[in-house]
Amino acid sequence: MKVGKKRIAVLIGRNGETKKNIEDALGVELIIDSKSGNCEIKPVLSSQNYNPLNIFTAKKIVTAINRGFNPKKAMSLLNETFDLEVFNLYTILGRSEKKVKRIKGRVIGRNGEMRKAIERYSECFLSVFGKTIAIIAEYDNLQIARRAVNMLLSGMPHHTVLKFLENKYNEKKKEEFRELYKPKF
Repeated sequence: MKVGKKRIAVLIGRNGETKKNIEDALGVELIIDSKSGNCEIKPVLSSQNYNPLNIFTAKKIVTAINRGFNPKKAMSLLNETFDLEVFNLYTILGRSEKKVKRIKGRVIGRNGEMRKAIERYSECFLSVFGKTIAIIAEYDNLQIARRAVNMLLSGMPHHTVLKFLENKYNEKKKEEFRELYKPKF
C-alpha cells in the first residue's frame, strides 16, 4: 500500500517507536520505503501475537495514520469493536477543488466546532485530511457519525445535523441509564 510522503515520519515515529508498537502488538513486520512511500505488511509467524487476521488490522492502522490520525487514535483500532470509515471526496463530489474545499469547511465548521460536535456526540475520532474524511469509532457510533457526515455532504444545515446528533446521543444515554438501573429479579 502507498503512504503519503508527509505521513511516513508519523507512521515510523520518533526512533521507530510507532512502527515498533504496531509490529509488537500485531505480530507483523512493516517494511516502509521512505523514498517511494510503499509500505508492505508481512506476518511474523514466530511472534506470540501472530494471528492471520492481524494483517487486516495493521492495514487499517496504517491507513488511519495515512489519513491524518495521530498514532494513539489509530491504535484504538486494535480493539475489535472499533472500525475505520474513509470518505473519498473526489469520488463523491468530483474533481472540483472548490467543491472539495467547501465541503471540508462544512464538516470542520467555524473554529472546528462541527467536527468537535460530531466527535463528542457520536464518540468517535474524525480526521479531515487531503481529499478524504475519515472516522474511527465503535460500530454503533460509526453509523451515527457516518450519517452526520453524509448529511453535511448532502448540504443539510448545521443546526439540523446538530439536532440529529444530540437526539441520537440522548437516546443512547437514556438506554444506558435504563440498562444500569434495570431491576433484577
